[in-house]
Amino acid sequence: MNIIQKARNRWQNSVGALALIIVVVTIFSLIPLIFYKRFYFLDDTQRGAIGQWYEVGKLLAQGHLPIFNVAAQGSGNYLAEGQWGTFNPLVWLIATAVYHSSNFLIFATVFKIFLLNLLGTGTFMLAKSMSITERYATIYGIITPFVGFTLFAGASSWVTDLMVSAMFPWFWYVLRLFLSKKTGPILVFIVGYAIITIGYVFGTIMLISVMLGALVGAAVEKNWRHARKVVFLGIALAATTIAVYLPGIAISSVTMRNTEGIFNDNFLSPNLSDLFFSFSPVSYSEMNSWWMASGVTYLPFMYISWFVLLVVFIDFRQFKAFITNHRISFIQWSAPMLVTFLLLFGPANIGPLRFPVRMMAYFGQLFLLMIVLLIDNLGLRFNKTRVRWFIFVIVLGSYLEIANTPARTKSIIIINIIIAALVSALAYLGSGKKSIPLKWVNLKVKHPVLMMVSLTIALSGFSLLVQQRVIGRQNDAIQNQHITYVYPDYQMPAKKTEVLKTAEKFKGNSVVLGFNRHTIMGNDWYLTANNSMNVYTPVGFKKFSDDFRGSDPTRISIKNYSKLFELDDQTKMPLVDLLAVDTVAVGNEGNHKAYYQIVRHHNVPNGWQLTSFDSSYAIIQRIRSSQPIGSIVSSNVNGIDQIINSNYGVKFKLPPHETTADIVFSRTAWPGYKVSGGQGVLDKPLRGYLVRIKVPASKKATTINLQFEPPFFKASVALIFFAITSVLFWSFGRLMFKYKKIS
Repeated sequence: MNIIQKARNRWQNSVGALALIIVVVTIFSLIPLIFYKRFYFLDDTQRGAIGQWYEVGKLLAQGHLPIFNVAAQGSGNYLAEGQWGTFNPLVWLIATAVYHSSNFLIFATVFKIFLLNLLGTGTFMLAKSMSITERYATIYGIITPFVGFTLFAGASSWVTDLMVSAMFPWFWYVLRLFLSKKTGPILVFIVGYAIITIGYVFGTIMLISVMLGALVGAAVEKNWRHARKVVFLGIALAATTIAVYLPGIAISSVTMRNTEGIFNDNFLSPNLSDLFFSFSPVSYSEMNSWWMASGVTYLPFMYISWFVLLVVFIDFRQFKAFITNHRISFIQWSAPMLVTFLLLFGPANIGPLRFPVRMMAYFGQLFLLMIVLLIDNLGLRFNKTRVRWFIFVIVLGSYLEIANTPARTKSIIIINIIIAALVSALAYLGSGKKSIPLKWVNLKVKHPVLMMVSLTIALSGFSLLVQQRVIGRQNDAIQNQHITYVYPDYQMPAKKTEVLKTAEKFKGNSVVLGFNRHTIMGNDWYLTANNSMNVYTPVGFKKFSDDFRGSDPTRISIKNYSKLFELDDQTKMPLVDLLAVDTVAVGNEGNHKAYYQIVRHHNVPNGWQLTSFDSSYAIIQRIRSSQPIGSIVSSNVNGIDQIINSNYGVKFKLPPHETTADIVFSRTAWPGYKVSGGQGVLDKPLRGYLVRIKVPASKKATTINLQFEPPFFKASVALIFFAITSVLFWSFGRLMFKYKKIS
């Protein structure tokens, strides 16, 4: 067989394996939908991602990038939030699709299944680049998309987490191609750029750690050419990283993300002991979270795969030779694995880094990769000693699992026995044996590789089925102790028309007090013509949150109803006027006092009226609408002529005035505002968060401009330009060098 034929066969085998991975991952991705059709459309996907993407799509259709929105009070600093994809064409494409989508539920489901397939195929290609055989590369591609955190956190809710973790193996793969001279820098830069500009910091951390591993590997091998390539690529990606995160860092002092110090409150911080039962699909961690019951988080976040049990059967006799022969791959693996491990099992908060369990998506990928690499190179041993150790691991893991959820003892034992039986059969075949001696018959396996892949599919399918069998149950016969999945479903309608139908009750700038799923939630407000301070943000204005909105803008307390109509100490105006609110929805929850005062006694403030109510909310509205958000709301000078009120500023004419003009705007006082004209200056924000300026006394009318530009926006644009052009020039120079060399 000649070289061309061998290459053709390898290519055909890879295409066949990729096709199998896509088919299996797609089918398995549909299993959750059997139990709950909204599985891929829950929690932050509903109240966060869909509305956010819709807003980005709308802005792009209007010819704007997602940079700033003055109407999203306390939020709206899109550039600083980072995750709005301001510089990411991939996010623009997704946002455009959402903007033109007719069914958000279908879009989210299809998109997330696509991402799971992207992850499966990426892990296969990465494994192949490390010379892992087709058999184990295929197995790796099938099992990795269903790591517990990947499926139950990324796929169900935190879609940006799924996006970056799905692209992570592709970046590593194209980086290896780049270093092996098979591609230029453009492809690896594109993938790295896409990950960074999504704005999800954990993906950026993993990208940096992989590059660090590649740099250390090059240094160990004294391959300075590879080292230079990593450094030059790193400069371009570092510029991109700074461009994405610098605007957020610049305003961190006024946001809720101004977190300092290192501490541990165990919130979404797993324990090392959780790894002992990470082979069980119904294993639940004893860590604090939003979804706790009886001290246990009833989501399989720490589930890696049944495949980890094969570690017991690995033949480590040639381990030193393996390390010697795969030194570069091992070093490249060690750097991200060390970073992942330290963050995953470290403190719950390290400055702005929080929720360490988010690293589980990468820990699972990396752990499985090393197991696959070891098995493929060292092989498996199946003997009595290994079987005894195998039984010990199963028993220990099952005991620790039962200790967390004793009410599920019977189901845990049955499930783990089934998994143990199938894994032992897989280990038996993987050790090279081709027959299975039973009591009455000796079964011969003609195609052990096919049988191993079949067992992989069976085990993965079984694991998914038992995970999902009680999905969505929040009321169980034994007080919620059987809960498998309790992510909130905010009942966001699948279609925009249904959201707009709910929005008909509102007008102008709206605020919802209370938390009930029978109204518009979080970023779903972006789908409507209404503005709202309830839009979700991870980077809220702290003073505003402390004074009124709370830490989660989607859940503003009903207790703040009275505060809306209290007079401000300095301006003697009600807060509702200072914020230019036109509609207030008051929830029927808690002590119900505000709701019943409105509904039963029609007790509403002067200038307001009750427009509608139901069992969930009472809605009151201004009789006369307020000025648009961002306008002047308070001044000690009469006769001000407001000329322009735009997203990025206000232009107004100030008449002659004998005293210093004190002017307040319904604008959140983000860093970046400047005043020009009339010697006007920014003053200390009213209540700590409303833009306020002062203009000295003047005998002449003066035109004043209040303008906003996000800090370091121009610097970010320059850095992005530098990163892209440097890679393009690098690629062009590389091509010219090759051309001269050939000629």
